[in-house]
Amino acid sequence: MVGFYRKAVVILLLMLVNSPSAFSRPDMTPLGPSIADQGSSFYHFKTYKVESADTQRHYKIWVAIPNKPAPAQGYPILYLLDGNSSLSRLNESQLQGISEENPAVLVFVGYDTPLPFDLKARSFDYTPAARGAPEGNSMLGRGRVGGGSAIFRALLEQKIIPQSEASLPIDHAKRSLWGHSFGGLFVMDTYLHSSRFSHYFAASPSLGRGYQFLVDDIQAQTVNPATLTLMVGSPQPARAGAQPAIDLSPRVAQWQKQGLGISIVHYPGLSHGAMFGASLQDTLKKVSQ
Repeated sequence: MVGFYRKAVVILLLMLVNSPSAFSRPDMTPLGPSIADQGSSFYHFKTYKVESADTQRHYKIWVAIPNKPAPAQGYPILYLLDGNSSLSRLNESQLQGISEENPAVLVFVGYDTPLPFDLKARSFDYTPAARGAPEGNSMLGRGRVGGGSAIFRALLEQKIIPQSEASLPIDHAKRSLWGHSFGGLFVMDTYLHSSRFSHYFAASPSLGRGYQFLVDDIQAQTVNPATLTLMVGSPQPARAGAQPAIDLSPRVAQWQKQGLGISIVHYPGLSHGAMFGASLQDTLKKVSQ
């Protein structure tokens, strides 16, 4: 009988691991103290809070400033979406490594919550409006509303960027934006609709959820001075009813022929979830070189 139960447990675990939805939901365990709370020998932190114009979404921003003096042209600066979770993955040894290069100011754009993600708020903020739909009125399932990327971008450009960079020597030619999943969608959408950033890093953008029109919009571009790096892992099984995944490699080759500064970095063997940490660490290194 004991052997039977052991075998049943093994079968159940295998079913979970091989299920397309097994790891589709993020770990929502409340976060403990971050490096911002613990302190660092290489960076110092300041925090502030803002809210959306309709007061429905509440943000917490962590600004990490190098202790190393700024170069003559100012610090490079990197804005990171899903700031709660991205900050939780930062540690002292990583900050030391960054500081040995040309350290960037790091701005973690998060939400006023102890959780890694505010799933409802990020769904609204990071997704563009569907074709023909008004802003902030796209149903995404599970009771979440999307389509608010233009609204969030206005908050980012008009409040978060000025407040984060106030009194800091910043090299505006080296302002970057990173995001993963829905955040990756926001990065692509912002690449199309903003001139505030010079470098964009879109990790595992969730194009298969009905946002493939962003690819067509990029295809229609003729000039964009910014660079866009697409960071993609291994293809994941499509959820029921979803559009098939796009192979971005041939698209990127075409965009490069058009003179656009778009590149793609492949992470073989990494799942959608694993791409969060891997792309984050590579982006931190890239902007500090």
